[in-house]
Amino acid sequence: MRIPLALIFFFSIHLLCATNFSEVDSLIGSKRYLDAWKKLDSIENNENKIEVNLRKIDLCLKYHVKSISHQAFAFVNVPKGENLLQQKQLASQKMISVFPFKIDAIIDSLITESPNNYALYKTKGDYYYDIFILYGRKWVKNKHEVLRLMHDSFKKADENGVRDYLSLYALGYFYTLNEQVNLAFQYFERSLKLDSSYAPTHYNIAYLYAERDSNQKALSHALMAFKLYKYIVYKCDAGQMAGNLLNKLGNHKEAISILLKCDQMIPGNYQVYHTLLSSFLALDQLAKARITTESMFSIDWKSHAINTDLIELYVQTNYLDELLSFYQQKLTNESYNMEYRGHIQLHIAQAYELANNLKEKLTYINLARTSFHICYDEGHPVFGVLAKMEK
Repeated sequence: MRIPLALIFFFSIHLLCATNFSEVDSLIGSKRYLDAWKKLDSIENNENKIEVNLRKIDLCLKYHVKSISHQAFAFVNVPKGENLLQQKQLASQKMISVFPFKIDAIIDSLITESPNNYALYKTKGDYYYDIFILYGRKWVKNKHEVLRLMHDSFKKADENGVRDYLSLYALGYFYTLNEQVNLAFQYFERSLKLDSSYAPTHYNIAYLYAERDSNQKALSHALMAFKLYKYIVYKCDAGQMAGNLLNKLGNHKEAISILLKCDQMIPGNYQVYHTLLSSFLALDQLAKARITTESMFSIDWKSHAINTDLIELYVQTNYLDELLSFYQQKLTNESYNMEYRGHIQLHIAQAYELANNLKEKLTYINLARTSFHICYDEGHPVFGVLAKMEK
């Protein structure tokens, strides 16, 4: 049987295009991103322009080393033994050629030509999600418009069967921001079905459950987020959430274990110390509680908020005498810095106020006033605070 020449020509053209895209994929696989961009540029024609531009956009969003407002992009061929992040750091320190490529205008033009190609809407959503994450309020369009465009694009693509775990996650995040919790849950859960290893989805589900006081459900997702996150800041944030939930559920040993890991990764986090202190006091581990109290106090010994937190935690666990002993030790160790002594005496007065001990409260108000008169002018705001406490 003879095959018509026109049919042979048709299949040859499609095979050529497939071969060219295979070459692009090979270049990307070997981190030759600049060569991949140039190859895509060289093969674009009217027949393949949608596929070529979708690949260009994907290259821009994933593999650029520098962008100018996400309207122009720079690429490099990554040398062997190096990675893209290293090249981005180098590119930020020197001049580098960029290729103008206004994705928003290009994608809108393609959608006008092919309104039923829903991969274009999905890619448009990807672009505006990237803008939202990277630029926040500082972009050509305002934040609310960026979010609307992201939502509308992903929603239309999803309604027509084009989606991935990230587009569903982004829709869930959009509804979280808009306090449409039930819709947020739906999209986050659908996202997990496509990829259960995406840490931000678990984190946001944990957050939503915690807001509903469904702490046990929140905990399982917070722990999963803590396990999955690689970036240390996010990992600690998830660990802090998990530790706080464990504390609320009365699982203090587990709370302490995970919070100590967070403190090792990023020392000095006040909220980590706060929950640690709560759990140490709940378990009557007073020596460890005192060490944690020192860590909190050292962040800012003047802070009314910090010392109010300390007082409330010690009062709630019937260990106020332990905190008063801590403060008295501070006074013993510092005899000459009257500003420091005045603030400690003020904190002690606040502790006695919360414990409804009027006599001792007034005693330490007067001691604090005497100390402050030595280092502050009469018009200092602290004297107004003391006067209010006396009433």
